[in-house]
Amino acid sequence: MEPRRTFTDYQTQIEQIRRLGECLCGGEFIESPFDEPVEEERRGDPDQSDDDQRFPADVNICTTLEPELTEGKQDISAMEYEPRLIYFLDGSLRTKYLGEYIHEERAFPILATEVSCAVVRKNERYLEPIRREKRLVFIFPHRDTGLVSDTVYERLLALNEIWIQQNNLLRIEFLARGAQETRDVRYSMLGRARYTMRTLEHEVAQSLTRNNDWLVMDGAIRIGEFLNLENTIGLAKSFSRKPTFDLGDGNPLMITTYLSRVRDGERSAVFKKENEEVAFWYVRLRTYPPMEPLGGLVKVDFHLEENELSQDLIHLINEISAELYAFRSPSLYPLPRWPSLIYPIRLTELMMRSTFINIEMLGSYGRELRQTIRGGNAG
Repeated sequence: MEPRRTFTDYQTQIEQIRRLGECLCGGEFIESPFDEPVEEERRGDPDQSDDDQRFPADVNICTTLEPELTEGKQDISAMEYEPRLIYFLDGSLRTKYLGEYIHEERAFPILATEVSCAVVRKNERYLEPIRREKRLVFIFPHRDTGLVSDTVYERLLALNEIWIQQNNLLRIEFLARGAQETRDVRYSMLGRARYTMRTLEHEVAQSLTRNNDWLVMDGAIRIGEFLNLENTIGLAKSFSRKPTFDLGDGNPLMITTYLSRVRDGERSAVFKKENEEVAFWYVRLRTYPPMEPLGGLVKVDFHLEENELSQDLIHLINEISAELYAFRSPSLYPLPRWPSLIYPIRLTELMMRSTFINIEMLGSYGRELRQTIRGGNAG
């Protein structure tokens, strides 16, 4: 486990924020009047949005790897399984729009993002927290966008290097080099914040000593780095509504039509898109109380380069599905999305929530930036 990063008390935090403000002296900062970190609402459901990008309107047919499977589903509710899902990892972010920075003819928003990652391990019948990592990331445009001057950009780079050397919780991130911003810059910054969270998740997942134990990651594993993690599945509570499914009879079904047939304790057939290295299937955790057709489902991602399934692999998929089904208890009702939540993932969420910076403190960072920038300009 890497050394604990330093960010020990409020005064230390404020001193570091002032150092960031010093990098911006020479401009003007207009602080956001809102304390609540509601920025993520601009993206809707990020997991579903990410999955949607995989299914353009003309390329959304997924072909079954189990054409022989009766009705395109398998009952796994009573199957015995060898326990292998031992580690559970989830990441979280909370983004705050601090305000708008104006320098000469340039202007851009400044976002602060809390990025967290937590891991729990199943030890026989008990779950134990084993890892928790966190960063506070300030997101800026890359200078290639033309939104930030070379002088400010170089100052920010230098400060970020100091924070890295100090193993500080704070980091500075920039939009992708050469990115041509055709949409709201804040929207692009939210995408960068999510990328930062996924990077932290990968770092933590890669550092775990698991032997042959399996890791369950909340969300998809379609990013290249995640595909290289052995004995790992992705578990998504929300997913795209765009794909259609070919069960082998040449009559593709819409996702709602098909998955409404998958009942409590059943898994769907396993599917792949052409030219992808990830197979996926769905497991219905609950159907009661009555809910919309895609409620109570989770989507499982599994790294698979081949376009066929051996009997051993089908057996493994069945056992993984049965074990996931068992993790639906104890019930997390009445939490939002409880029908698609498994208990170990909920525990990681609680761990991360316990580390969130106080809302008033997060809002005070904008005020400290404004005062530091104004004081520097006055000097």
